[in-house]
Amino acid sequence: MTERNTAALKDRLLAGDVLVGTFLQTPHPAVAEFAAGLGFDFLCLEGEHSAMDLATVQNLVRAGNAGGAPMLVRVAQNEWVHIAAALDAGAEGVICPRVNDGVEARSLVSACRYPPAGDRGIGPGRATGYGPDSGEQYRVAANRRIVVGAQVETRGAVERLDSILAVDGLDLVFVGPADLSSCLGLPPGSPGLDQTIRGILEKTRAAGKVAGIWAGSDTLAVQWMDSGAQLVLLASDLIFLARGAMRELEAVKTRAEKGKVDGYDPR
Repeated sequence: MTERNTAALKDRLLAGDVLVGTFLQTPHPAVAEFAAGLGFDFLCLEGEHSAMDLATVQNLVRAGNAGGAPMLVRVAQNEWVHIAAALDAGAEGVICPRVNDGVEARSLVSACRYPPAGDRGIGPGRATGYGPDSGEQYRVAANRRIVVGAQVETRGAVERLDSILAVDGLDLVFVGPADLSSCLGLPPGSPGLDQTIRGILEKTRAAGKVAGIWAGSDTLAVQWMDSGAQLVLLASDLIFLARGAMRELEAVKTRAEKGKVDGYDPR
C-alpha cells in the first residue's frame, strides 16, 4: 500500500497534477476497497458496461472511500437518476458516455450542479450525511468540488467538439479510444485515429478543461500523457486480473510441459 495525496480530486486537477486511475468492473465492495489501497490516484466505477445497478454503485463508492480512494463513476447514461445516485453516494464526479454535442453536455452539467448552476436535487444521501448536511454550505462546496466529465467517443462528438468545450461547468473531456475507433472506422493505433485523439486532447486543454483518456496499457498511458492527457484511466480490474493470471499460468504450464518432455512420472 502506498501513501496517498489527500487533496480533493478536483483540486489536484486544477493544480495541474497528472492523475492515474483504473476502471472497476467487478460489482463487489471487497474489490473496490482492496483496489483503493493499491496506489491509484482515484478509481472509476464502470457503470456503463458492467452489471452495476444503482444500489451497487452506491455500495462500491462507499467501499472505495473506506479504502481511501476518491471515486468517479462512469454512469450508464446521461440521465439525472444515474447521475444523482452516483453523486448522492459520495462520488467525486461522473464521466458520462456518448455526449454528442453542447446540448447534451449542458444537460449533464445541469444534473451535476445545484441551483443556480444547475438543477441537481437535494436528497438525503450519503454525501449529505443522509440529510442533515444538505444546507447551502454543502451545496456551494459540492458545486465547486464535483468533477463533471463528458466522454467523446462518436463521430458527432468529434464534429461538434467546440460546442461541448464551450459549455460552462464542464470540467473534463474524456476520450474513449475503442468506440472512437469503431465510430470513425479507423483501426486502433492507426495514424488517423492517433491524430484525431491528439487533436481532441489539444483542443480540450486549449479550452481550459481537463483532457482525459482510457489507456489499455502502460505504454499507451505514457503516450497519451505525453500528448497532453492529464487524467488517465489505466485498464481495469478485470484486465489486470486476466493479465496476471495468464502470465502466471503460462509460466507454470511451460514448466509442466517441460516435465512431461523430460519424462517425469509422479507415480
